[in-house]
Amino acid sequence: MRLANRNNIFLIILSVSIIIIAFFIYQQYFTNDSYQNQIDNQNLRNIFYNYLHQTKRDWNYITPKELNERIKDGNGNNIFLLDVRKPSDYHQSHIPGSVNIFWLDLLKEKNLRKLPKDKEIIIICYVGHTASQILVLLKLLGYNAKVLKFGMGISPDPNVPISGWSRSGYITERD
Repeated sequence: MRLANRNNIFLIILSVSIIIIAFFIYQQYFTNDSYQNQIDNQNLRNIFYNYLHQTKRDWNYITPKELNERIKDGNGNNIFLLDVRKPSDYHQSHIPGSVNIFWLDLLKEKNLRKLPKDKEIIIICYVGHTASQILVLLKLLGYNAKVLKFGMGISPDPNVPISGWSRSGYITERD
């Protein structure tokens, strides 16, 4: 159970980091000392603040077991499965019914038009990290989205095993 909590904490930190990076990019390219930009900057911070405080108890995740049950029970009609992995990896193995849009291409207008506003989007990637980043973007754009926790469970790099700090046997400590 402690490992699951650490994974949740890691993914929260990852999501917050993405928001902070987006904020700094915004500041670098779109701000100057004008009063209007200060107002826009405050509005953006409010948007990010509200996003973080609207996170639900499930942390915007669905487990593989929960997703499989929804699909098997016929409750899959109200979801859209979005696989954001490389097309070559998608073609090797994917969840039936999923649509592949590579994460670097997702914000292109033609691809955003493929995403439904009336369905819950389940974002699928390799191990959940990329999907967590895409989740933030889609949520801020107004989409109803969740991440498939732990993704497909396949490392995008065969030389990098899927194993966290603790499972790798590295030193940890307790306070």
